[in-house]
Amino acid sequence: MQKQLGEVLYRDPHVWRDRSERQKWIADRILSRSKVMKTRNFHAVSRSDLESMAWLYDESFLGGIALPLAESYGLSFRLSSRMTRAGGKTTRTTFPPTAGKPGRTHYEIALSTSLLFQSFRAPGDTIRVCGFECQDRLTAMQRVVEHELIHLCEMLVWIQSDCAAGRFQSIAKSLFAHTEHRHELITQQERAAKEFNIRPGTRVAFRHEGKTLVGLVNRITRRATILVEDSRGQRFSDGRRYVKYYVPIQQLRPIA
Repeated sequence: MQKQLGEVLYRDPHVWRDRSERQKWIADRILSRSKVMKTRNFHAVSRSDLESMAWLYDESFLGGIALPLAESYGLSFRLSSRMTRAGGKTTRTTFPPTAGKPGRTHYEIALSTSLLFQSFRAPGDTIRVCGFECQDRLTAMQRVVEHELIHLCEMLVWIQSDCAAGRFQSIAKSLFAHTEHRHELITQQERAAKEFNIRPGTRVAFRHEGKTLVGLVNRITRRATILVEDSRGQRFSDGRRYVKYYVPIQQLRPIA
């Protein structure tokens, strides 16, 4: 099956002249099947939506080979609100044999819901994903899933996968007409700067256990890490002691 999949990945690009029709068919099927996605710029998505989309792509573009092959080892799908930089992530995990049990391999495809829902928040927003200007979350999700499926295929056939390498980019261009391997989905740090005027180094105030505390933004991921000067805290490189607080961006107020 690895050989068959490799042959699919290197088909003549002209085979995919109808790719836009196939992609539209997938989008329409997902919307008609989903129990939570109501529009193309949906406000909720489920793990089963991600899984269904991957299987539809396997059927339409990968000869129905990739996902059954991955499933023969072990395959799962996951939505993540903690992935704050990557739109998606595909992992290959190997488990060594133990106590009479043979070793095994497991594959996982994860989708960042935090990046999807931080993007397309205003009417008319467009986000560039894999070289395409996307006008809604469904289109962006499709580009991310396409990208992750190429990672999965490379892992299945060649073990290793690198989207910055020539082989990956050649397959991505041939199969899905991707011209870039990056996305411009809004990160939490970009959202904090755009919507709240908060960046690393910004002095902010926030409420904690009935008190107003003031500190510096040290890091922004899912929440902001705030350093509040406190003699009981950890000593930092500037010689001062700070206590860390993890605070949602919307609960912070920048101060001069």
